[in-house]
Amino acid sequence: MKLKTGRSIGWNLEFATMKITQKIHNGADCYPWTKTFVIWPRRTINGKPLFWEWAYKRRYWAVWGTGFHMEPEVEYATIFDILSLKEEV
Repeated sequence: MKLKTGRSIGWNLEFATMKITQKIHNGADCYPWTKTFVIWPRRTINGKPLFWEWAYKRRYWAVWGTGFHMEPEVEYATIFDILSLKEEV
């Protein structure tokens, strides 16, 4: 997990041990899958590397720990990842 700049050492130590407990895809500032060209190396939702190719990305709210802390996150996927994804709508 990448450490956040501008935060205290204690906050980063706690942040490194927290896991995402929920993903909110229909909240404010979220958007659905959009086609984009990946220039910088990224990982798909299945963990496969992406670089210099077309992929899809979406923004969601990641809820950390007990639900007190949320941050916007972006995830990338190929069309095959999206088709195999089973979500509750």
